[in-house]
Amino acid sequence: MKKSSLKNLIFYMTGQASWYFVNGLQMVLFPTILILMLGVTPSNYGLAQVSLLAPSIFLIVLGGTIADKTDTRILLAIVHFLATLPLLLILFSIQFGFLSFEVMIIYGLAMGSISAFVIPSRDALLTTISQGEIQRTVVLAMLTQFGFQLTGMVVGGLADLTGVMPLIIAQGFSLIIGGYFALKLPKPSIKKESLDIRKIKNEITEAFIEVRKSKEIFPVSISMIMVGLCFMGNNLVTLPYITTERYGLGASGFATVSTCFWLGTFFSNSILALNKNLKNWGTALMVAMTSGVPILASLYFDMPFYGLCIIIFMWGGGAGIVIAMGRTITQTFAKESHRGRMLSVYTLAFMTSGPIGAIISGNIIENYGLRANIITSSIVGIAFLTILSITTDIWKIKSPK
Repeated sequence: MKKSSLKNLIFYMTGQASWYFVNGLQMVLFPTILILMLGVTPSNYGLAQVSLLAPSIFLIVLGGTIADKTDTRILLAIVHFLATLPLLLILFSIQFGFLSFEVMIIYGLAMGSISAFVIPSRDALLTTISQGEIQRTVVLAMLTQFGFQLTGMVVGGLADLTGVMPLIIAQGFSLIIGGYFALKLPKPSIKKESLDIRKIKNEITEAFIEVRKSKEIFPVSISMIMVGLCFMGNNLVTLPYITTERYGLGASGFATVSTCFWLGTFFSNSILALNKNLKNWGTALMVAMTSGVPILASLYFDMPFYGLCIIIFMWGGGAGIVIAMGRTITQTFAKESHRGRMLSVYTLAFMTSGPIGAIISGNIIENYGLRANIITSSIVGIAFLTILSITTDIWKIKSPK
């Protein structure tokens, strides 16, 4: 790799690390403030989580459209600096005694909206700095993401000793570092058309049309709906109930299980980073997704807690391959002029179906029990993968080189 390319890669990964370190801290600080400091009810806590997720569902394709029409370096720097404002709101509310559930909802809506512009901007820049090594670059980006997300979660555990304010300040400094390095990234490789607000609706529609026309990206995007419904929904809802109902554990047990999942994801992406010659991208994606079904089904049975941790580690390993291959395929086959928007549609499929899957899983568990939900999700997963295999050529997707 050329010296300039290596420098750009370092700048990109530094920005990636800064954002996901903040994200990892948020995963700990958000529930700490709401549950431990404010003592909100479970239903209100769920509403607060929706405030973080919902804006991206509605704004992420718009974010991709703007990324396609603007200098993504500038856009990325702006949203990094804007993300410090909700943190200032939390700091001032704690300092001056007006911290409340309503303040946290405002924080969630603000950070969720900002995230909708960060993800497509980063994804659109990734191809520019990859210099033809897209699979390796995607995997390195994901390793950076998961590694610093885990680091943020570990640092967040210090809140019991330090309080939340020093950690919120650390989030702010991390965002400023990310914004600075975004400005040092290379300029767009093609001249972009100017953004016309009146044409945004048509631009967004074009993204869905281009995804539908792509024989590679369309089936991958459809597969992400299954991942969200069957896997993400169970990860968000079923695992906490298994941890508490079967093993009598609280937050520490769920933290252990979550760590096992993300360590599995990190491990599988480390393997992918070493394997530069993987060509059968579609096969890797489908094998990983298919392996997730028996792993999910195995949760039906009672097992020692260490056995559960091993199963969840394997589940995380498969998830890492699914996410890496899905992003690699979408990055590679997206049209240059539409890349940000097409990546946003891919992300939208996952981010929309995940919360829906969580709601469905929660209702099945409440009315019929854990095992009924696991069986239902596994059957739906088998049916979905079978139909996808029969009606598309997703297994045949290969690296263009």
